[in-house]
Amino acid sequence: MRHLIGIGVLVAMALLLRFWLGTRLALDIQIHDVYWAVPLNIIGFWFLIGSACFWFLIVAWTSICRHF
Repeated sequence: MRHLIGIGVLVAMALLLRFWLGTRLALDIQIHDVYWAVPLNIIGFWFLIGSACFWFLIVAWTSICRHF
């Protein structure tokens, strides 16, 4: 149960970071002579969502292996 609470907290932090925190800081990425400015809150959002998904997959896998 504590893992699901932790995953929920990560998702809540990601949504809070994405929609509530308005920042103008961005990461400039150059791809084939084209510059892309990616806001840091978007990068943080996807990192936290990815971490939550990875954590969920590990918990689900260990739970399945424990029961079989």
